Amino acid sequence: MCGFKFRIVATVFMFLIASESFAAGKGGWSMGGNLGVTNANQSDMNTLRSRANTRESGISTSDLGNAWEGNFILSYRPSKGSLAFQLRPSFFYQNSDGSNSAGRKFEYGMQGYTVFPVLRWYLLEDKTIKFFSQFGVGWAFASGTIKEDNATSDGAAELDFSGDDMGYLVGLGSEFCFSRGQHCINFEGSFRILPIPRLIADSVSGAFDSSAPYGSPDSLSQATSGREVELDETDLSATLSGVQVFLGYLYYF
Repeated sequence: MCGFKFRIVATVFMFLIASESFAAGKGGWSMGGNLGVTNANQSDMNTLRSRANTRESGISTSDLGNAWEGNFILSYRPSKGSLAFQLRPSFFYQNSDGSNSAGRKFEYGMQGYTVFPVLRWYLLEDKTIKFFSQFGVGWAFASGTIKEDNATSDGAAELDFSGDDMGYLVGLGSEFCFSRGQHCINFEGSFRILPIPRLIADSVSGAFDSSAPYGSPDSLSQATSGREVELDETDLSATLSGVQVFLGYLYYF
């Protein structure tokens, strides 16, 4: 079903790119990149952090919220068209580590990369400023780490996991151009929908504190290499979804 939807979107993209019905600015190739933040709230890992905070009577590790993200942009815009097609690979990173009063370490983190074809529609423009909307459909691979040095007999435990899925983004932004429009500062805000509901354990060492009764502040209920990671007997989930704010640079050639 996902493959069918992707083929429909790709067909629409190519049709719109080929269209010359919107007389607008200069076409051609451009390249550049963005750097910014994505407000990706890792609710399941934040639950683990909260439970560890309760078990240990306080840890300095904070919740996972904003993530750093950077992307590379390669773009083509047909001459006199108001539509541009972009290919945007990106890298995503967020991590939080700390310890309890006894110095035992607790760390939770996510990193990954995405590849998004993006259709950008220039709504209004002149030689120095361009306003646009954009829409993309893409794929992401993410990996993460959970480290908990518990005070119980389970001792220190570490888990590395990974997963992938498809997602979507929509956004608005502007380009501020100089040097005859060849160099542009890019500012954009987008909303990306990209959950990763199923994560597989790549490597596991130690044992997580799952000995407490169900509903108590325990840790992972399943962490076995090659199997789904589980919290409270359901799949642990991660996300690259959230509001994105980027500042970047584009060079038209």
